[in-house]
Amino acid sequence: MSLPKRLHLIGIGGTGMSSLAFLLKDFGFQVSGSDHYLEDHLKLKLEQASVIAFPTHHPDHLKDAEGVVISSAIPDSNPELLAALRRGIPIFHRMDALMELQKGKKTIAVAGTHGKGTTTGMIGFIFREFGFSPTFYNGAEIVNYQKRAFRGEGEYFILETDESDGSFLKIRPHGAVITNLSEDHLNFWGSFPGLKSGFWKFCSSVSGNLVLSFESQKLLGVQDRPLLTFGEEEGADFCLREIEPRMDGVGGSFTFRGKRFELFIPLLGKFNLLNALGAIAISFMEGIPVENSIQILARFRGIKRRLEKLGEKGGILIFDDYAHHPNEIKKTFEALKPLNRRIVCVFQPHRYSRIKALRGSYGEAFRLADIVFILPIFSAGEQITFGLTGEELRGEIMASFPEKFVRFVQKDRVFEELKMVLQPGDLLVFIGPGDIDRLSERSIDEIDA
Repeated sequence: MSLPKRLHLIGIGGTGMSSLAFLLKDFGFQVSGSDHYLEDHLKLKLEQASVIAFPTHHPDHLKDAEGVVISSAIPDSNPELLAALRRGIPIFHRMDALMELQKGKKTIAVAGTHGKGTTTGMIGFIFREFGFSPTFYNGAEIVNYQKRAFRGEGEYFILETDESDGSFLKIRPHGAVITNLSEDHLNFWGSFPGLKSGFWKFCSSVSGNLVLSFESQKLLGVQDRPLLTFGEEEGADFCLREIEPRMDGVGGSFTFRGKRFELFIPLLGKFNLLNALGAIAISFMEGIPVENSIQILARFRGIKRRLEKLGEKGGILIFDDYAHHPNEIKKTFEALKPLNRRIVCVFQPHRYSRIKALRGSYGEAFRLADIVFILPIFSAGEQITFGLTGEELRGEIMASFPEKFVRFVQKDRVFEELKMVLQPGDLLVFIGPGDIDRLSERSIDEIDA
């Protein structure tokens, strides 16, 4: 299979598909795409890369296409997909297209239910700054480069995978990192044992070096191969020993093969130190000394929408975060708490199926938040609602913490509500992977000084 030179991407507004569009352009393809949800800033970036992006789906958009690329999120009823089928235009899944671009490269694939975007970014940053010139594909931008995908001249291809639809099992990577495992995407996998089975198969597909969080290694039982682990647990190869939260990031120390190392990254949160250990471990296995990776990560400014500091207005610090699983949400608040500010949160729940599967887990996740605004659930294309709304989550949080200020609010009233509670010295954080970033992007202008 080879990709034709004129490709149309259905759903180009999605993080994975837009990253693929930029990468295809770097490889010399002519690219167009469409999406009914297309952020203005993304449309502008695509246009700057000479990618034509349509804000609607219509068969006429395929007039010059020699191939169509879709993701698992595209329904069979999509008018452009139906037109491609009628006209006999070849159709490729996003992962199939990525596999074509990986040919002849050593792929380092990052998987895990949390943290894989940041870990992928860290690996890409280390490899590029060390001089390996990797090709890179991620669902979010490396802040240092303002890019989420780029072609390199070297032998490596650094790739964020996707376990949500099982497509990561198509890859045959040279090396891989698994950040963690927890109950998520059960609408696809059916159960946590099903999810674990998928990750075990993924590990089995790796031809070379493998790095797993200590907990993941115990869950999966992977052994008898080039393998390193990382974590806080005694017995981890890269073992986090000390944590030092700072206003400008987080520091700490870890041990590896009997030697202690000091590490600082200009990001918040213990979880980012653990992400860094995973990145340092795979870099070491591919020939980059630990000391070099530490020095390089001290300059890593993070990934867009991963606990990203947007700025300060009227004494109010503003952050934006992609968290959607209760474990991620809890870790976000834990990372922010050392800043010693009252935490005001705007949360957009993501996917009805996820809320249904994890109902009962959200209350505790908001323990450290002082004020919480819950938005309506972002469907991410799901049609079945299970009768759920954001009101149910409000009730769940209130049941856990009856004295906490928790309010369900429509998006068009968010800033009106925030102005009634925000005070100088507060910390405001927007949380969720849906279109809540449209609110966070406006926050600096909307909040009164």
